[in-house]
Order: sequence, then C-alpha cells, then structure tokens
Amino acid sequence: MGRTIGYSAVVLGFMLSQCVCQNNRPDEPITATSPPPGRPAPDDGVTRDAEGPAKAKIELPASLDTGDLDDDEKRVLGEVLSEQYDPCGTPKSFLESLKGDDVCRLAKDLGAMAVKSVSQGLSKRQVTKVLLEETARRAKKATFDFTGSPFEGDPATAKHVMVKFTDFQCPYCKMASEPARELAKKYDAVLYVKMLPLDAIHKHSHEAARVALAANRQGKFWKVYEHFFENQDTLSAEDGAVRKLAAEAGVDMAQLDKDLADPAVEALVARDLAESDKLQLDGTPTFFVDGYVVDYDNLETVLKAPKRD
Repeated sequence: MGRTIGYSAVVLGFMLSQCVCQNNRPDEPITATSPPPGRPAPDDGVTRDAEGPAKAKIELPASLDTGDLDDDEKRVLGEVLSEQYDPCGTPKSFLESLKGDDVCRLAKDLGAMAVKSVSQGLSKRQVTKVLLEETARRAKKATFDFTGSPFEGDPATAKHVMVKFTDFQCPYCKMASEPARELAKKYDAVLYVKMLPLDAIHKHSHEAARVALAANRQGKFWKVYEHFFENQDTLSAEDGAVRKLAAEAGVDMAQLDKDLADPAVEALVARDLAESDKLQLDGTPTFFVDGYVVDYDNLETVLKAPKRD
C-alpha cells in the first residue's frame, strides 16, 4: 500500500470493522472468576419469576450490538451502563454516551466487552468489575525497552513517543501503516515499531518479524516494512515469500542470513512479545502515545495535545 491512502478513508474503514487482527482463542471468560455453567440469572436483584407480570422491553442504543442477549440480560447490561460514567470523559453516563451520533472507539470497545461479559453469565457486579479493570488498564502508563527497535523521527527532540505493535500479515496493520507514519511526522512524534506476530492465524508473521528486524541492521527496515505491506497477499499466500520480498526490497541476503543466525534477533521478537503479554495485548495494530494506549481513530487528537505526563 502506498502513501496515497487518505487518512479519513482509513479511519472510516476502521470504524466499520473490528479494527484489529486477533489470534483465534477459545471463548474463555474475560475475568479470573469463571461463571457457573448454564448461564444462570445474574445476581443483581432483578426478579425473574416466569409467572410474574410481563416486563417492559429493554431499550439499548443502536450502536451496541447485543447479539442474542435475552431481556433479563439486556436489563443487567442497561443497569451496568447507566451506573457508569462515559469512559471517553464526557459528563454523562456510559449508556447515554452510546446513544450519541459520534460514539468514541473506547466506549464501543468497552460496550462490546460488557455485552460479552453478560452473555457469559457474569453478574452485574462482575460485569462492572470487568469494565473498571479494563478502564484502569488503559489508563496505566506503559514502559518499553526500545533497544534495537526500528524507529522514525528524532527521539531527542520529538514532542511525542508513538509505539505501534504490528503483524505484517494483519490487513488492519496494513491499513494503518502509512497514515500512522504520516501523523507521526505531522505532529513531530518519534514512531517505534514493536513486533506482535499472531502465529495462530498468520503462519508467516513470525518469520516476517525476524527478517524485518534483521534487515534493520542494514538500515533497510522501512524498505522491508513498506514492501511487506504492499505485497501482503503474496506474503500471506506463498511459502518463501518472506525472503523473496526482502530481496526485492534491496536487502543483502548473505548479510541477512548472518544476522538471522544471531540469537539477538529472535530475542528482540521475544522481548516485544513479552511486553505485549504484560500489557495484555492480543490484537494488532495496537498504538501507544507517550506510554498510554490510544485507539487508532483517536491518534490525531492525542498527538495534537501536549505530551501527557
């Protein structure tokens, strides 16, 4: 993908999609507390007597996909959302924030998490706990080891530090790659790239990460980065495509093989994966600005603002 893709078009594409590539995993509960079997009625004080009076239909925002939740579960969801503040900072409830025309990505993500929690049989109290823990995780400042990490910009003078966790086979990473670089340059941010190959769904992603980091020793990382994304279909479909594309990007293949034999290259991938595990990341792309996780469609807003302490 070249540098001609419009930023607003990519944002629109992200808003209409899941926004991240994720490893396939069993549908496990999102908290350490396992719900009892059979999805029992949550312990929230709501009467569920089948012989009692009919209950009013629960009205939830159209922006929230409630899947196959029944009315009792929707009632639990509505109560949780009405009792929490808007996670995006406006002076209204979470529920009201989801009714607007311009719902922020964080609210959408947390709303989807609340739906999933309710569908797994978690109680009102447990769903609230899930939301608070995830909000706290996003608010916590992360630290990174940038030794050996590819970057663009001047770390000494940059106004912001942007970090992107990426997977070369992830289509959303491709969509975000050039717009994110353009935003970093526009707002004088140094951009570091971290590797998060999703091996379970992208069989060439780990090799591509290793080759890109090895190519960085030749000063060819960004050439490889661009060529991998521009030829993502080939990278994903063909065995041997990683080396072929690296050669096309101008990498000295003899030197590449020497660098790939150095355990330090694999150690860089392992370090990035360890950081992603610590931060509980399982999807790409994931962005951080000045140590705080930022949704893709909020990048420009955050970069426009002064650096956060």
